[in-house]
Amino acid sequence: MPTRVLMVVPPAGGGLAQHVVALLRGLAAEGYQVAVCCEPESLVAEAAEALSFPVHPVRIAAEGPSRTLMSVVQVARAVGSLQAQIVHTHSFRAGLVGALVMPGAGGARLAATIHNFPPGPPEGRAKARRRDRWAVQMLLRRADRLITVSDALRKELAGMRPRAADKMLTIPNGVDTTKDPVDQAAARRLFDLNPSAPVIGMVARLAPEKGIPQFLRCCQVVSQQRPEAQFLLAGDGPLREQVEADRGKLGLEDRVRLLGEVDALHELLAALDVLVVASTTEGSSVVAMQAMCQQRPVVATRVGGVPEVVSDGETGILVEPENHRELARGVLTLLDDADLRARMGVRGRQRVKELFDMQDMVARVKEVYADLVRADLEKTGGEK
Repeated sequence: MPTRVLMVVPPAGGGLAQHVVALLRGLAAEGYQVAVCCEPESLVAEAAEALSFPVHPVRIAAEGPSRTLMSVVQVARAVGSLQAQIVHTHSFRAGLVGALVMPGAGGARLAATIHNFPPGPPEGRAKARRRDRWAVQMLLRRADRLITVSDALRKELAGMRPRAADKMLTIPNGVDTTKDPVDQAAARRLFDLNPSAPVIGMVARLAPEKGIPQFLRCCQVVSQQRPEAQFLLAGDGPLREQVEADRGKLGLEDRVRLLGEVDALHELLAALDVLVVASTTEGSSVVAMQAMCQQRPVVATRVGGVPEVVSDGETGILVEPENHRELARGVLTLLDDADLRARMGVRGRQRVKELFDMQDMVARVKEVYADLVRADLEKTGGEK
C-alpha cells in the first residue's frame, strides 16, 4: 500500500517552492499517495494539480493566533481526509501548524523541513519575542524528524534545543543536473542583451533579507569601472517600490533592468557572466546551485548555508554581508579574468552534480519517510 503523505506549504516562491515541486514529482513517480495544503493559484498548487494530487486551499501565514488556528483546523481536516501517515511541513510557519495538529492527527508522524533561519538577526534570536520562541520550540519538540537544508542551519537549531539534535539531519536542496548548460549567445538574444558586454545579475525575492540595496550599490561601483556592463535584477516582492526608488537615486535607471518574475530562469542564468547573491541571511542558495549548473561563477555573501554551496576561490568568491564594495570587488575580479570565470564555471557544475542533485535529494527524503513508517509499524505491531 502506498505511503500517504500530506505536504503543508506556506505562500512561497523561489527555492522553497522549487524544492517542494521536485519532491511532488519524485513522489508521483514512485506511486506515493500525496495531498497538498497550500495557497491556491501558486506554483506548488499548479504542480500538484498537474500530478492529480488533491490540493486543500490553506494559507499558512503569520497573521496572528486566529489565522494560525484556522490553518490548524484546515490542515487537520486534510490529515483526516487522506488518513495521512506523514505530515511533511516546509518552513517554521507551516511547521508550527503541523506541530499543533499532531495531538489529533491519528498517529501521523511529523517531518519538518526547515529552509531558513529563525526570524530575526543572529544576535537577536535569543531575545526573540516570546511568541516566536514558543513557536520554534514547539516545532522542535513535536517533530519526529527535522530536515535542514544546510549543516549551518542544523547546528543552529541543535543549539536552540540540544535534546532534539538526534532527530535532525541535513538534506541539501537539489537542482536538475541532467540538462546541458544553455548556450550563452542564445540566452542573451532572448533577453535582448549586448552579446559582447559583460552581464551581472541577481535573482531574488525583493525582500529585506536578500540584500537588494547592497546589490544596487555594487552595480554603481562596477559601472564606474566597467561602463559597458549590463545589470539584471529578477524577482518581485514587498520592496519593489523601494528598489525602483533606490535605483533612481543611484542613477541606475538605464543600467539595472528590473525583470520581475522570470519563467526562463535557466536561460537568464546562462546569459550572465556573474551571479550575485547578496543575502544577509540564507538557509542555503538554490539560485547559486542553478547558476553553477549553468557553469556561471557566483559572488556571494558568507552567511548561513551559502558557503556550503559556493566554494570560495573554487566556484565563486565569498564576501562579508552588507558590504557592497566587497561585492563589487569580487565581481570586477571575475570580469577581469575570463579564464578564471571559465574554470570556476566548470568546477561549479561538477560540484552541483556531486553534492546537489535533485534526484539524490528526493531519494533521501523518501528514506526519511520509510524510516518513519517503519518505526510506526513496529510500534503498532504492523496494524497500519
